[in-house]
Amino acid sequence: MMNSLFDTAHHGRERITSAARSMAERLARSRRRSTRDYCLDAGGRSAEQVLSQAELCHLKDANEHLLQAAVPGIDWLHQQLGDLGYCLLLADHSGATLEMRASRQRLGDFSSAGLREGACWSEPAQGTCGIGTAIAEKAPVLVHGDQHYLIRNHGISCAAVPLFGPAQQLLGVLNATACTQDAQKFGQALAYRLTLQTAARIEQSIFLSHFADHWIARIKRQASDWETEPDELIAFDEAGRVVGSSWRLQQRLGDQAWGIEDILDHAVGGLIDFACTHPGTPLRIATRDNAGALFAQISAPRRAPGRPATLPAPPSTRPSAARDQPPGDDIRRLERLINAKVPILLLGETGSGKEYMAKMIHARSRRRDQSFVAINCAAIPETLIESELFGYREGAFTGARAKGSIGKIAQADGGTLFLDEIGDMPLGLQTRLLRVLAEGEVLALGAERPTTVDLCIICATHRDLGAMVRDGRFREDLFYRLNAATVRLPPLRERDDVVDLIRSVFAEECKSAERALSLSPHVEDGLMVYPWPGNIRELRNVLRYAIAVCPSETVGWADLPETFRDQVPEAVSDRRRAHFPGSGGSGQPSERDIILSALKRTQWCVSAASRFLGVSRSTLYRRLGEHGIEVPQK
Repeated sequence: MMNSLFDTAHHGRERITSAARSMAERLARSRRRSTRDYCLDAGGRSAEQVLSQAELCHLKDANEHLLQAAVPGIDWLHQQLGDLGYCLLLADHSGATLEMRASRQRLGDFSSAGLREGACWSEPAQGTCGIGTAIAEKAPVLVHGDQHYLIRNHGISCAAVPLFGPAQQLLGVLNATACTQDAQKFGQALAYRLTLQTAARIEQSIFLSHFADHWIARIKRQASDWETEPDELIAFDEAGRVVGSSWRLQQRLGDQAWGIEDILDHAVGGLIDFACTHPGTPLRIATRDNAGALFAQISAPRRAPGRPATLPAPPSTRPSAARDQPPGDDIRRLERLINAKVPILLLGETGSGKEYMAKMIHARSRRRDQSFVAINCAAIPETLIESELFGYREGAFTGARAKGSIGKIAQADGGTLFLDEIGDMPLGLQTRLLRVLAEGEVLALGAERPTTVDLCIICATHRDLGAMVRDGRFREDLFYRLNAATVRLPPLRERDDVVDLIRSVFAEECKSAERALSLSPHVEDGLMVYPWPGNIRELRNVLRYAIAVCPSETVGWADLPETFRDQVPEAVSDRRRAHFPGSGGSGQPSERDIILSALKRTQWCVSAASRFLGVSRSTLYRRLGEHGIEVPQK
């Protein structure tokens, strides 16, 4: 069995179905769809479909998990291809562009070709094109020049690779595009190969994050070179049940329930014992027919089974002092609430740590050994969220799996259900969720009888639910069910423990990357003064990028992402002379000038300016009054 499952793994991502499909066939099918199904005019000049800034922000919020995994990859790919005339695009599963990277010199060219954040590159809108055809075919594509259906796109060349999640769902597309003359000069082959590589690493990152609480086997045919992506990934539990596998392997496994012993022909106890006694060491596994060997590197769960999880400390529930976690009284109060099955509502900006907080609450509860099931209500299409949450029975609708699906709520039975972005849940489903809260029952689609469930619910949102209730966009009775215990997480720019938090996150990311690095004073000062509109998620991505590219033992200014460096002045360490002694004489700037400069650099955020100047907020407020400086109301 094992040999038959893995004998084609080394052929690469290009073979994603049992029947190999050539690139030419994919493009031919796409052209037929463009003509017959979409009725597009190849020479037409219809208006571009571009999202507004508000729509784009909402879409990014809905795809935050994809962005968290993909942004380091797209930044790395830009370093490799940007100077060769390529721009890099990350699109969601509908073809809307979430992120773009391009050199400043070429931004105008790419923008005039319709390549920008928020632009729609779906096949129904653009016909045959890199992103749209990769989505429609669920396969990598190369589309060069006049292979594009619309004549207006003949001036570009695209290499697009779809990204799949742990449940085989299409998450988005990674795309490298150049103007046609650049692609001919430097060759599409390099861009295509690097895009395939980067997509594989992004998928691996998503898989490892999703199954971090399980044992994971990384399978390769070579005992060396474990820095590259593995041939396959398999997640399994203590009993040996396979709970997830990488996309290609899942195609071969089918819907049958598998055990790790069936796939690797090795006792699960032996795999776990080897992982515990030889961490990081590849284990050689012979195939049954002696036709070759595989090597499996087994990694342990993020937490040992049966023990409380050790999780990254979430942001404080109040920004009054530097601390690794919320105050002890607050923690004990949350423990009592979750143990009493009182719903908890977490409020805060995107990236402020709501999911970290939810995981920590679960890890400290009596249910810590049971499931923690998270679902982002904004990331699932409205047509699918009902079946995702409540599950369905066999034959409930066209396209339903033969054995049905249990649903996220039932999966959380005995544990904790985390509903992220609850404000984006459709009104019709809010009624059904209310029944779950009130009756403790869930009715799957197509089922005749409800199933009793025992769970705790934690919800999170960055929206104003009270205003949504007044506008009729959120049920009032559900709102009062959910907000029995409300925790507000402050944005990073309003916290007084930013220095400690930066150092803590930096240490976590260094440990994850298995590197021993330090931050230079310039870098630490720049991180302190930046207002962090993306909060902790943005901080973590910036540090992750810097750690990945740093060639020495100290992270310097040049190691930070270019987009970050453009917004923060390098000479921020000059703030040390702004502790106010001796200001104003011998041609030096006055104290008032120094304060105004700090406020302008921090976009008039008093908390950030006080950190920048190295003084307390109370001192800064006193000096503002003395100098007659008024801070504009936001």
